[in-house]
Amino acid sequence: SLDADIAALAAAPAAASSSSSPSGSDVQVVSDGQGVYDLIGFVSHIGPNTGSGHYVCHLKKDGKWVIFNDDKVALSVKPPKTKGFLYLFVRRDGGVEGW
Repeated sequence: SLDADIAALAAAPAAASSSSSPSGSDVQVVSDGQGVYDLIGFVSHIGPNTGSGHYVCHLKKDGKWVIFNDDKVALSVKPPKTKGFLYLFVRRDGGVEGW
């Protein structure tokens, strides 16, 4: 499931190593800690195919999912997280209020 995949990515250790750049000079990769991200939004498609239908946005605000469908905004009880085309994440230690 998407939630399990996100959890697995969040559990992976951050890497800090040296590597060679194409020019041959060494570049040091610096880690700023283990990044943990939360899914806060995604874009999905409603319709039989990409040539028919339209795209909608689902955003998580204050712990609840909301769907934005043209001029209609409503609570989304079961957002289709596995059907997204574009996913939006926020880093947990990023200091963004309300997410």
